[in-house]
Amino acid sequence: MDPAKLIDKAKQANRKDPWAKREAWRSHPSFSKLAQLRGMFPGFGIASGLFAVYLAYDHFAGPQRKH
Repeated sequence: MDPAKLIDKAKQANRKDPWAKREAWRSHPSFSKLAQLRGMFPGFGIASGLFAVYLAYDHFAGPQRKH
């Protein structure tokens, strides 16, 4: 998002509020709830995929056990 747009948005939000310019960053997409949740576990997707590949390998090509 363009910083100039954030400044314009802050100016339009409330001209009498002296803190409006400092609060404009909160509406940036990188600070949304979804972005924060995605950033909470940065390697979880890759780790899950590799674990699934490991389980498939272990199931099909692993040592055959007879009970």
